Amino acid sequence: MSPGLTGEYDQARREKAGEHQPPPPPEYMGLEGEYDQLGLAKRVAEAFEQAPHIDEIETLQICQDGNTIVLKGSVSSQDILNALEGVAAKVDGTKGVDTTEVTIAA
Repeated sequence: MSPGLTGEYDQARREKAGEHQPPPPPEYMGLEGEYDQLGLAKRVAEAFEQAPHIDEIETLQICQDGNTIVLKGSVSSQDILNALEGVAAKVDGTKGVDTTEVTIAA
């Protein structure tokens, strides 16, 4: 199993996932290492909440298409979108971040 875009593993979750037989692939690891079809999207949402430089954005949806995170909605600036994309790319299991459905609100 390979890590996400940045080559980072979430060792604690991978250990929890290893307790399940068979262990889920990284994109389907839930918050507790269990199989979850939306596990990657949930872990990206968790990463956004924990990122100190990202405020809560209520106008953004986090979706998952396999191992690709799809962001939909609007944000207030390109800098915020870049920060979101960077955080999502670091989540174990992320192989792509699609921001084509995000608009920059003036």
